[in-house]
Amino acid sequence: MNKNRWQLLIPLALLLIVLLGYWLLTRDKNSEPDHVRVTKGVFEITVSATGEIEALESTNITIPKILESSNIRVRHLAITDMVKEGTVVKKGDFIATLDPAEIEDRIRQSFDRLERFKTNLDNALIDSSLVLSDARDQIRVAQDNVYDQEIKVEQSQFESKATQRQAQISLDKAHRNLEQKRRNYDQTRRRHILNISRAQSKVDEEQGIYDNLEQLKADLYITAPTDGLLVYARYSNQKIKVGSYVSRWNPLIAILPDLSTLQSVVDVKEIDITKIKEGLEVKVKIDAFPNEEFKGEVVRIANIGQQSDNDFFNTFKVEIKVDPKDKLLMPGMTSNNRIVVESIEDALIVPRLAVFSDEEHQHFVYKSEGLSVIKQEIKIVGENDQYYRVIEGVKEKDRLMLHPPAKK
Repeated sequence: MNKNRWQLLIPLALLLIVLLGYWLLTRDKNSEPDHVRVTKGVFEITVSATGEIEALESTNITIPKILESSNIRVRHLAITDMVKEGTVVKKGDFIATLDPAEIEDRIRQSFDRLERFKTNLDNALIDSSLVLSDARDQIRVAQDNVYDQEIKVEQSQFESKATQRQAQISLDKAHRNLEQKRRNYDQTRRRHILNISRAQSKVDEEQGIYDNLEQLKADLYITAPTDGLLVYARYSNQKIKVGSYVSRWNPLIAILPDLSTLQSVVDVKEIDITKIKEGLEVKVKIDAFPNEEFKGEVVRIANIGQQSDNDFFNTFKVEIKVDPKDKLLMPGMTSNNRIVVESIEDALIVPRLAVFSDEEHQHFVYKSEGLSVIKQEIKIVGENDQYYRVIEGVKEKDRLMLHPPAKK
């Protein structure tokens, strides 16, 4: 009985050994969770940067132009209503309304001032008319007195010399009085013309302000200047919204971007900017499309850096043209960009997770060979976010451990 049992077990054991060997030979190399393989292929040195999709060309929606005038004296206006961001609008469609309360108060104040200035102008005209009329009457009286004295001079020819001199003196005095009246009239007339001109100027100025305020009140209903996709404006990384204030110092309310000119704008650290050149290939990932990778190209690099908001180094704006691949990209989408600085063919590539270093910064790997593990020094000549490029110490298809072997 025992003999028969062993005769059955021996073939079964041989079959298990064969199956195990076959599995070891044919198993998926990528199914080894604790090991990776050295591969040969294209190695890319990249500079990574996070950015945002923006439009190269767009139409701005701003506050009414009249509000930019200095004589309006309105500091800021609140947005009381606004169409939802991302809405596709047509030319003339409603965009936003601005709070009219302050404008209406300014209109009332301007109207009161305008009425007062008009009254002052009327008074100046009436006063001028009365005063100048009286001055002209005085000139006519003085002129009549001259005529009278001229007659007396003619009649004094048959009188004594003393009477003739007295008549001539009275005529000269009448002439001087007439000239004085005429000079006084001219001075009074110029003074009243100046007063009337000043009063008229105040009326005209205030009338302009009043008309502008009335126009501004009508223009507080903001409409789209052209067709497009609405995107809210930003100030200090804060989006404009209902309740936000706009003014002639912050006039932008929203933009209508040209979706055919979308690009990814990123901030590159100054330590990396010398590696970036126009025309370099960029691999772009957009959060809204996690399973897609878009092709990009560096088209513009800023000449002047700017201080980073959260760090003590400068960054440079880099603009990247993105191929949308028939996807609807929208301004404001977050983009992750890998700018390919250098691409090397047939390079030995080792995952970063399989590379270790010692206190002397010497790099090494743990290479599995059969049942043994070898600590192998390697020489690295390049790296990116995921891989090292190695030229010494390993060869293609070597199995490398992701964790150091356990100490015995």
